[in-house]
Amino acid sequence: MSLLEVQGINSHYGDSHILFDVDMRVEANEVVALLGRNGAGKSTTLKSLMGVVTPTRGQVRFDGQDVAGRPPFEIARRGMQLVPEERRIIGTLSVHENLKLAALSAGRDAWSFERVYEFFPRLQERRRSRGKDLSGGEQQMLAIGRALIRNAKLILLDEPFEGLAPIIVRDLMASCQQLAREGQTFLVVEQNVAAALRLADRCYLIENGHMVYEGSAEALRDSPEVMDRYLGV
Repeated sequence: MSLLEVQGINSHYGDSHILFDVDMRVEANEVVALLGRNGAGKSTTLKSLMGVVTPTRGQVRFDGQDVAGRPPFEIARRGMQLVPEERRIIGTLSVHENLKLAALSAGRDAWSFERVYEFFPRLQERRRSRGKDLSGGEQQMLAIGRALIRNAKLILLDEPFEGLAPIIVRDLMASCQQLAREGQTFLVVEQNVAAALRLADRCYLIENGHMVYEGSAEALRDSPEVMDRYLGV
């Protein structure tokens, strides 16, 4: 049984039909990338898994339980965490206070602050700085750190590298790769295709709300015609 199994989900924004019979799976200790052009339905997929958007049809099974239609806080309590594109750092709180607030809703297996700081030493250096005073890369580290401190079974990353300088992307990528080697499961939505393919084991491509491709990251890298058809500008 996969950690995440999605079968035939459909999602709408009002009268607009966004996702059409989407199927996908994520195994434990796997990194999966969901790729596609802007507006293809990537972020809506993550929000539908997390309960931010309620699927109108279909099934989402997470860790053996059907979670489709359940509220986000309940899905989060079961071990799925969304790191949104907007990051949603509490700007008036310090780095440590942001982590401490996240830890309040963590279970017994919560990560220690020290373990989070071990993965992101920059956060320890900035632990007393307010969220609004952090750089974009530091905010992204903090957003991921909040998910880690809750000991998430699955982290949904929505555009983690967007707007970041290449050197910051490199450092953040290294941290995510280390987490993956230690068994952290990720589902990543990312416009930086090269970075996503370096991080992922498997990939899905979505176009206009329809899943159009599933395969290994290596197979996708070796398929320039598929890349050009579904990801080319």
